[in-house]
Amino acid sequence: MAHILIVDDSFTARGILKRLLGDAYTLNEADEGAAALKNIAEERFDLVLLDLLMPGMDGFATLEAIKALSPTLPVLVVTADIQDSTRARIMKAGAAGIVNKPVKKDDLLAAIHSAIESK
Repeated sequence: MAHILIVDDSFTARGILKRLLGDAYTLNEADEGAAALKNIAEERFDLVLLDLLMPGMDGFATLEAIKALSPTLPVLVVTADIQDSTRARIMKAGAAGIVNKPVKKDDLLAAIHSAIESK
């Protein structure tokens, strides 16, 4: 069973992702970037679901730090931002993909499967 870290400052958003993923994965969560990095340093994850807009260490800074700490760990950015420039910046920073908010279960599961399989 894949081990996924959900990183989002919103308790509600984390809850939605957990509900969509159900019991298919082992899930951990962090409410901000620094906590995510601490989790990644202490545990082995197969994938990270990362919110882009967070106070303090935003998703861009968190993504860069995750890639420095664990270059092969796939990160899917979960965002409502649909700007091409934002998407290009996310992919250039090393994300495995982007999942649009509001999250659709089929899209989320397909992105997770693809990211983990390509690892």
